[in-house]
Amino acid sequence: MSEYRYIFIRPGFPRDQLIRDAAATCGAEIRPVDSEFVDYTANLGYAAVEVEFTHEYEEDHDSLFAVRDFNSNLERQEATARRIFKNLAALDRYELLLVRGLQERLASSGPTPQ
Repeated sequence: MSEYRYIFIRPGFPRDQLIRDAAATCGAEIRPVDSEFVDYTANLGYAAVEVEFTHEYEEDHDSLFAVRDFNSNLERQEATARRIFKNLAALDRYELLLVRGLQERLASSGPTPQ
C-alpha cells in the first residue's frame, strides 16, 4: 500500500476560495472530477493532488489534499506535499496538518491570531 502524503485543512469553506488557493499553491489548474471520493484534482506532471471536501479520517479538519506521486517516488511525493503545505501556510488563512500515510504527523500550522 502506498504511503500518500495528506494535508488536512480547516476551514474548508468557502470551497471556491479553497480551490483557488489550492491551484495557486500547487502551480497547476485544479479541475472537478466525477468520483465517489475525490472532488477536484490537479495533474502536476509527475504527481496528482486530489481534493476531498469531506472525509472520514480527521474530525477537526473539513477538507483534505492527497498528494500521490505517479511513480511512487516517496521522497519527491513528500517534498511536493511539504511545498504545497508551506505555500498554503503562507496564506495565513487555514489550520493545516501534514501527515504521512494517515498516521505520522509531519507538520502543522495555523493562522496568526488577530
